[in-house]
Amino acid sequence: MESDMDADALFDALVAEDVVVENETVSLTEDFEHRWSIYLDTYASVTPEAFDEAVADAFGVSVEEAREIEVTRAEFSYYLALHAHLDGDYSADEIGVMAEMVDRIGPSSPVPDDLRELGDDAYPEFLAANPDCVVSIWKRDCAPCKAVAEDLDRIRDAAPDDVAFAGMDGDDVVEFRREFEVDAAPAVLAFRDGELAETTTGGVGTEAIIETLRTVYD
Repeated sequence: MESDMDADALFDALVAEDVVVENETVSLTEDFEHRWSIYLDTYASVTPEAFDEAVADAFGVSVEEAREIEVTRAEFSYYLALHAHLDGDYSADEIGVMAEMVDRIGPSSPVPDDLRELGDDAYPEFLAANPDCVVSIWKRDCAPCKAVAEDLDRIRDAAPDDVAFAGMDGDDVVEFRREFEVDAAPAVLAFRDGELAETTTGGVGTEAIIETLRTVYD
């Protein structure tokens, strides 16, 4: 089903429906962002099988077809939040386009810009190529995460130059978190010789992270 509305009309609908607000910048309304965060919290930790089933049910396709749909948990949560929030009569395709719009407007990835970002599809290759590496887990609206980000340069200096660093959006890496038993953010995982050596989680502070890395890579 194709959209009967062009992109400008769909954006105007988002404003009229109190999804988006235009002031000096364009941002999501507090009410809609809260609704989205509830869906994101729901789907961030479900198994890949349960997520595929949810996508299949939402889009009316088979589970096999759902696995071929390249949609993140954050994007899927935007789609569901719009479906619940909008009062107007919109097609599935129109809601899909609107979800892409709000995904671009909404909170960006919590991974700092100067870190390579990995997803569940990329981390096995990264770990194989970098036996000595540090992988950090970040989440949106996480005060301890922001504190760690401010000290990222100091944390990097605590490891040798040949140790690779990467970051992951905790809401999108269910497989990684399940494999390495990560249930909090921020989390800093130090790998040595291809094996997980230490995991530091929660708001333990920069000094504890630095000391852990110095111990692992001493």
